[in-house]
Amino acid sequence: MPDASWTNKQWTVVEMLGVPVQTSNSPQDAHLYYNASDKTVTGNGSCNRIFGPYELEKKNRISFGNLGVTMMACQNQAFENKFLETLKSVERYQVTGGQLWLKDSKKRVILKLQ
Repeated sequence: MPDASWTNKQWTVVEMLGVPVQTSNSPQDAHLYYNASDKTVTGNGSCNRIFGPYELEKKNRISFGNLGVTMMACQNQAFENKFLETLKSVERYQVTGGQLWLKDSKKRVILKLQ
């Protein structure tokens, strides 16, 4: 499965819904880590930790299960809420040029991670 090569790599969000995301190369950047052996994802929404299951299927399909999120108050809460909402819309993936593109049901790229 392709996610085996995603393991132990921080996938940082660099674009959401067509808008570039400023990154700081810090743990506060919105990011995901995939664990292919147990099909879980962990990460950060820019403030709170994210964790939960994901599933890969044929034809580059991916879905995230119910994601848990810690509940700290954040300055950037609007961004984090939009990121979590966007993750719920993900149905497909594509790896291209060192980036992981997450797409919606209409195959539009809604998240770019690298």
